Amino acid sequence: MTIAAAAFAAICAFAEPETKTDGELWNEGVDFYRAGDFTNALRVLRPLTLSRTHRARAAEVVAKIEYDASRDPAAADPLPHLEEAAVAAQIALHDNPDDPRANANFTRATDALPAMRETKRVNAAIAAAKNKDPAATVREGMAASRKLLAALDAPATNGPAAAIARADAAAAKAESFADAWIGLKEPLVQAAATNEDAAARISATIDSMRKKSSEAATLLGDMDRDARYPLAELEQSFTAFHKALAMPPEAIRVDLACQSNSWIDATEECGRNWQSEALDYTRSFRSKFPAWAQEYERRAQSDTNLPPFTAEAQAEISALSERLETLQSECVPTPLPPKQEESLQIIRRIIELMPPEKGGGGQSQQQQNKQQDKNKDDKSDGDPQDGESGENNEDEQNGDDAQNQENENEEENEKDESGGEEKDDAGERELEAVLMKAQERSDEHEAEKKARMRGAKLPPNERDW
Repeated sequence: MTIAAAAFAAICAFAEPETKTDGELWNEGVDFYRAGDFTNALRVLRPLTLSRTHRARAAEVVAKIEYDASRDPAAADPLPHLEEAAVAAQIALHDNPDDPRANANFTRATDALPAMRETKRVNAAIAAAKNKDPAATVREGMAASRKLLAALDAPATNGPAAAIARADAAAAKAESFADAWIGLKEPLVQAAATNEDAAARISATIDSMRKKSSEAATLLGDMDRDARYPLAELEQSFTAFHKALAMPPEAIRVDLACQSNSWIDATEECGRNWQSEALDYTRSFRSKFPAWAQEYERRAQSDTNLPPFTAEAQAEISALSERLETLQSECVPTPLPPKQEESLQIIRRIIELMPPEKGGGGQSQQQQNKQQDKNKDDKSDGDPQDGESGENNEDEQNGDDAQNQENENEEENEKDESGGEEKDDAGERELEAVLMKAQERSDEHEAEKKARMRGAKLPPNERDW
């Protein structure tokens, strides 16, 4: 053959590439499969799942290869393989709905999907929570659940597009709570490991709250106002765990905000009295303060940047917190303004005695408290009602600001403080108490929901038989 003829033949071969029939491709793919070359078998057979003549057979083989890959212990992520197997098995079943083997293959692939998806989700949530403080997680959940509850009571004046977007965003946020509870389960159960009953109750509570998170997400996505019931239970549990986990610096600052709200008779938080909330945080503070103070002293010995925390200051704080709990307990059944005011002064004094925050945060807080006292004195000659309202609005704001300032430093400190001292008997008893209280709240909400459903009128197109 001349050079010109060879060149012409090459051009023709390039211009008209060889095409194979579906039958030839099927045979090629089967040969790869029998030889154990599953990569090339999938490359050839996967496009055949769109063929009119060989779709069912190709899909069956693809499903077999992908299912076996999902069962391989060496697979880095078996879930994509199982999902591909389910899709291919569905194609095979569609073409042969009465074939027992096609039915069995589809059932085998799809039945394993939920468990594998759940396993992947749990592992991802645990990995994300490893470097995150549990107290910060419950604090975020508490704030987010309260925000969602408040949004339910807001006037519905949005247009359809905006309303749907807001509903989807709220549903996504509620669904994220489920992952947050996954990350909380391991550290909380470990914290109560010395008490098997408490650990079991914590585990059961967290499993229940995961279900409530999904329930709330579904209802929020449907723009159903009954979402308030699971959301209320989520808020109750987040708050209960926050009281159990908050370290003394954070607990006393939240205590300040709650006591301020109680004094000005602010609207109750999710049906809970502010004075009761303040008392809960005082008890949380008192139960953890001795161990926290000892741990702080230990760290201060090796870290010269930490401000000193004298024994005299610790003793005064202990005495003040005992007096504070007594005062707040007396104010829970009936508000007593003089004792509420004294409680506020005690909380401010405790904050002054606590080790100041890095960067002068403690000194700034002391200056804020002194300014609040001065403002109160300046207003004391006027209308008493105006004076109380003005001061306590500042208390509430300063309490919130102080808590926000505390969060960054506390997240670092609490990582070092989550050791053995938190696992003492007092902490376990407190955790059990808040869990029981959360369960009681949950039962109340469930009873309220059932009563509401029983009292609801049937739609005109439904009958009651």
